[in-house]
Amino acid sequence: MTTLSFSALSEKLAAGALEFVGNNQVKLNFNLATGDNLTLNTSCVKGIVKLMQALSALTEQVNESRISANLPPIQFTSQQITGTPEAPEFEFTVRVKVDTALFVDNLDDPTD
Repeated sequence: MTTLSFSALSEKLAAGALEFVGNNQVKLNFNLATGDNLTLNTSCVKGIVKLMQALSALTEQVNESRISANLPPIQFTSQQITGTPEAPEFEFTVRVKVDTALFVDNLDDPTD
């Protein structure tokens, strides 16, 4: 069954954009994710949108897998196009349950 793992996320991004570099580190290469040559002064909008689109696609894949296994779908990341045909906008939503006893130090993975 598909889970919300970095490995599964890497399949939704451009090849090589997400990699385990050792020492408990996962690197997101926005240059590879966007296909652009970036610097620290480049706008981060395209890179963040690519990441959010990948998370949304992964959530859809997880839900397809869960439905096939007779499990309820999860809510994690979703994407919508809003606005008008002349001025469309992407809108992303991220939802993560929180263990209220530990608050943000203990976010619940909805696939667990």
